[in-house]
Amino acid sequence: MPRRGAVQRIRRTREQWTEILRRFEASGLSAREFCQGEGLAVSSLQRWRSRIDRAPEAEFIELVPPSTPVARAPGWALELSLPNGVCLRLRG
Repeated sequence: MPRRGAVQRIRRTREQWTEILRRFEASGLSAREFCQGEGLAVSSLQRWRSRIDRAPEAEFIELVPPSTPVARAPGWALELSLPNGVCLRLRG
């Protein structure tokens, strides 16, 4: 049983927070005003805004073969360098 005056925590998904942030941006209200009307903690709104702003949107990147011929080793190889610095190398 929750104690008197305690705020009940509601778990929301990333998609729900994305929608909440979209409504906040469109509202023209301050974070405090918006959160009071929605029953949210300002700190939660700010934390999720930071998380979602930092996360890059997934996007399609077309892989194009080089325009100049490259020396080919026996078998095949593929190297994929991602924007976050991760490099994936496959050899066959």
